[in-house]
Amino acid sequence: EMRKSIVFLFLIAERKQQEPLLNLLSNVDAKVVDILYGKGSAKVNSSLIEAFGFVPEENKVIITCLLLRDKADVVLEMLIRKFDFDKPNTGIAFTVAVEGLSF
Repeated sequence: EMRKSIVFLFLIAERKQQEPLLNLLSNVDAKVVDILYGKGSAKVNSSLIEAFGFVPEENKVIITCLLLRDKADVVLEMLIRKFDFDKPNTGIAFTVAVEGLSF
C-alpha cells in the first residue's frame, strides 16, 4: 500500500540552514513542505546549558514535509553527513509513518 511507504519528516535547525535544507528536500522530491519560524527556549545563563556545553541559538526554522520512506532515509543520512546533525547544537530530525497519524 502506498500510504505505508510515506513518512512525515519533522526537522528543527538553525534558521541560517533553511535554504540548504530546502534544497536538499527539493532534490528528493519532498511534498507538502511547510516552514515555521521559532525561537529556542534555552537561556544563555542557564547552569544546565553550561553543564552540557550547549550553545543556545535562538532563531530556529521548523520544516515539515511528506516523503517516500526511502527518500527520508537519504535525507536523514545527509543531515548527518552534510549538516552534522549527529553533533550537539546542530538540529533535530525525525520521521513518523503516515499510517501512524490520526486526525
